[in-house]
Parts: sequence; structure tokens; C-alpha cells
Amino acid sequence: MKLLRRMNKSNNRKNSGFTLVELVIVMAIMGILGLAVVGFIGTSTKQYKYASKDVDLQYEAQLTMNQIGDLIIDAQKGVKYEPATVAAPVEVASAAPEAGYIATASAEEASSEEASSEETSSDSKLIIYNKDCTYNIIYRPSEHKIYLRKDTLDPATGAVKADGQGKESLMAENVTGFTPDLSEAESKNSVGIVVDFKAGDKKYTSKQNFTMRNKVPTGADVEYVAPAEPEGIRIYYKGKDVTNGTVYYEMINDPNNNRLQFTDKILGGKYDATKATWSVSAENGDVDDQGKKTGDVYNILIKSTTITQFEVYVQSDENKDLKAKVTVNVAHPINILQCDADKHFNLGQTHHLNIDENELRSSPLKDKYQVKDFVWHMEVESVSSTGATEHKGDISFKMGDDGKLIYGPEGNGEPDGIFKFSSKEIGGETGAQDKPDDPKYRNYLNYYIVDGNQNKEMHITLGKNFLVGEKLNISVWLGLEKEPKFKSNTVTFYTYY
Repeated sequence: MKLLRRMNKSNNRKNSGFTLVELVIVMAIMGILGLAVVGFIGTSTKQYKYASKDVDLQYEAQLTMNQIGDLIIDAQKGVKYEPATVAAPVEVASAAPEAGYIATASAEEASSEEASSEETSSDSKLIIYNKDCTYNIIYRPSEHKIYLRKDTLDPATGAVKADGQGKESLMAENVTGFTPDLSEAESKNSVGIVVDFKAGDKKYTSKQNFTMRNKVPTGADVEYVAPAEPEGIRIYYKGKDVTNGTVYYEMINDPNNNRLQFTDKILGGKYDATKATWSVSAENGDVDDQGKKTGDVYNILIKSTTITQFEVYVQSDENKDLKAKVTVNVAHPINILQCDADKHFNLGQTHHLNIDENELRSSPLKDKYQVKDFVWHMEVESVSSTGATEHKGDISFKMGDDGKLIYGPEGNGEPDGIFKFSSKEIGGETGAQDKPDDPKYRNYLNYYIVDGNQNKEMHITLGKNFLVGEKLNISVWLGLEKEPKFKSNTVTFYTYY
């Protein structure tokens, strides 16, 4: 009996548990804690979104101000503000009419509330005038955005060219106000900008003053006045003004084609540019002008193989005080690069190129550089039937002491995809020569430096299936790493299909 009683007592202890009241209390506590956690997360999320919106607005405001400020600071010819509503202007004398623009100020400037109101239906505009273009900062209240448009000007009239109006690009959004202040522009050379932003219930206002580098006229209206062209005579080469400057000319191998052409222009409108006389400082045996020394065009032929510098002069026949000159520096390539055959390249054909050591020893580079110091350069252009030229590759390489190619000045250049290097480092091959049908070579322009690390000779093979464009121009020349300006003679291959 005692044993049975003990067993019953033990079973009662094992069947014990929580009462209903205890369970209700626990669930109530967990519910309170859950509500507290959910509330905390919700509050944190709202605070994060609020702070993030604030940061985004401030970032956008700073970025917008930086962009506007850069344009204002660099203004060259004038600054003008066109508010959404502008009264009739009254002329005010420009502080700097010699700058090329005359400024006028409005009789009644629109208030900042009017200029920045969300209800304004028309755009307001801040225009920054430079010598050859205008930057239009456009505030469009209907979209709450600021746009930037660059217009190209005719320098003779100051008007926008027929095809000069640019496309609008978005500068800022979430904008509710844009208020330039030009009241201190002419007195202190300072332009104030106020931009209002709003995203949801978050608002931010950015205010900043920018000081212009140049003294320019400002106001509600700016009118272009073309400045009087000063008297003088100018020399042009390839369309570029080179007056009293320097022209660099690199001689080519054809002695009949080293020709230069100069033109003159006399400013001021008083004298005829065709009534001018040209001359050259070089001897007739070095530079030939075919006896034509008058007019607005001057053609010369460089005949000398040693001349390195000469000067070209021009003088007005009607006013001897109008004269100018340009210095011509002549570079003579060193003919150290030799080729085995003609310059026409057929598909599957191989050409041999080598560095002529005898030419190197007789050149000014004697005792300065060796064959291994030179860098091979290869460039390819593809020309279509329409004349369009596509640049296909430009690589530089040399053979290192370990017998491996070094690309680029830092040894880390990558060849263009049309090139394929073929040497012992690729499958034990010795180049593409005599293997026109090999799939590894037939779609590429292959190059191979012969004799390990000697760097003296290169073979170049045009793949049998290498069809790029209707004409190929393949140019090869030599350079020096220690003298980037040095360039040898160029061997050019022409390929037609």
C-alpha cells in the first residue's frame, strides 16, 4: 500500500502545469512587449525616412548651387534675369560697356514671392552670357524643376545661331522657388541666389552669394553690342590663328609633298587682305615659294633635308605698320625602319620589317640608344565606301629581356581585339607566316618579333579572313620610351577590297 501511495504521489507531480490565470497573464505581458517593439520600429522608420528626406534635399540643394555658382563665377560678357512677370524696362548705363554688352534694369522688379510662387504659370530664367555661348538656367514652376540649356552664339552679332539652341537638361527637381538677386552685381560683382525645395512635408531653402571673376553688365535685360574689331594682321595655318606663334611640321619621305599653306586676315575692315606681301627667312634652296609672294595665300615647299627652323613673314601693302610672323619648326624622321616589299597588303600575306642598324649608327641617335630601346607602334584604320574612317587599334610594344612582349609605356597595355600576338608563348608557335588557313590566324592581324629578345625584326601577317571595311590603312613606326616626342619614319600598308 505504501508503494502504491508513493507511485500516485509521483504521478500527481508529473501531471502538474500552468493554470489559466497564469497563461492569461503571460500572454498579456507578451502582447504589451510586442506592441512596444512594433511601436519602436515604426517610430524609428518614420524618423529615418524623415531624416533621409532632409539629407536628400540638402544634398540636391548643394549640388544645384554648386552648378549654378560655377556658371555665374565664370560669366564673361553679362548676366540677366527674366522673372516670370517683367515690367517695361528703363535703360541704365552699363558699368562696363567695353565688355561688349549694355545692361538695362527693370523699372519694377518682380518680388521674390512672385518669382518663386508655385502658382506662377510662366518660366523664369537666369541667363549667363559668355563670348561664344549663353547658359540659360530655367525655373519651370509647373514642373517644380530647374533646367539648363546651352545656346551657341554668333560672335559677330551675339544672336543664337540657326542651329545653336541646345537641349534642356534637368538640373534640379522638387523646386518651389528660384530667386536670383542682381542688386549688388555691378557694385560688388556679386550675384545672390535663393532656391526653395520641398519634398512631401519637408522644406529646405538654400541661399548663397557668388562673386564673379569678371566685371560684367547685369540687369533685367542685356543687349549685345559687337565690339569694334581692332586693326591688325593675322596669320592662319590649317584654320588656326598662329600669329607670332610656332608651327611644328614633320617631314615625310616624299620630297615633293612637304608643303605648307598660310593665309592672312587684316582686321578692322580698312585694308584688303589680298594686298599683302609674304617672305621667308630660309634660303631658296631650302624653302621654295614658287615666286608667288603676294596675296592672302602663301604656299611653300620645304626642300632641305637638314633645315630645322625658319620664319614666315607677312606685311600689308596698304599699311606697312601691319605685319606679323610665325616660326616653323621642322622635324626630320630618322629612316631606321625598313620594309621588305611594296606597301600593298593582300589577305594571307606576310611583310617583314626591321630596324636598320646602319641607319641608326649614322643618325643623331648614335651612341645614345640601341635597337632594344625602341618601341614598335602599330595603328589600323578601316575606311568604308562612303569615306567614313573608323579607328581600329593603336598599340605599342617591345620585346623584353625575358622574351615576352611589353605593352604600353607602363608595361600594362592591352592590344585591340583585331590583333593577335603569335610567338613561342602561345602553343609553341613561331608566327602566322605560311599558315594562312590556320583558324588561330586567319581572322586577325598577326604580329611576331623574330629572334627572341633582339627586338630588331617583326613579321606582320594579314589574316586570310580579315575583312574589315573596304580599305585598310596599317601604319607601323618606332618610338622611344625615354623620348616620347621621337618618331621614326612610318611604313604604311594599304589594303583594298
